[in-house]
Amino acid sequence: MRNRERLLDAAREVFGKEGGSLEAVAREAGVGIGTLYRHFPSREALFQAVYAREVETLERRAAEDELEDWMRGALQLMATKRGMIAALAPVFEPDSTFFGEQSERLRGAIAALHARALADGRLRGDVTSEDLLRVLIGLNYGPGADPARSEVLLNVFLDGLRAK
Repeated sequence: MRNRERLLDAAREVFGKEGGSLEAVAREAGVGIGTLYRHFPSREALFQAVYAREVETLERRAAEDELEDWMRGALQLMATKRGMIAALAPVFEPDSTFFGEQSERLRGAIAALHARALADGRLRGDVTSEDLLRVLIGLNYGPGADPARSEVLLNVFLDGLRAK
């Protein structure tokens, strides 16, 4: 199990730098390529495992964080996935089981944060949890997305979320 976790950590780092090879992941993890393939039989399997782990992190943080802190953390995690988008495209088909499961997990995390913020009176009532997700996706992957400006734009959005 320890090698698997090291490989996932290494893959997150390597793939966060706009792609990266499986050999680079194995090297970063300090294991041989055979060990990588024993745990992850394909590049897509490794990408999926990294992505699922990041969604799990977001789920866990949703139970602990306030909405604003979670959105900032989610923006940073999503930003590290830009290099993985092309490789994940085959599993992100609308009818993909993997995509559906991860999407539901992420939506559940956002819905819980949204409900808490509404109940606490910290969030405008006209903003939905889907709006929150759309903003994160747009800032990271939308047309004209600019990593250098994403956090500034998120802060502007978060300022506008507050209940009046």
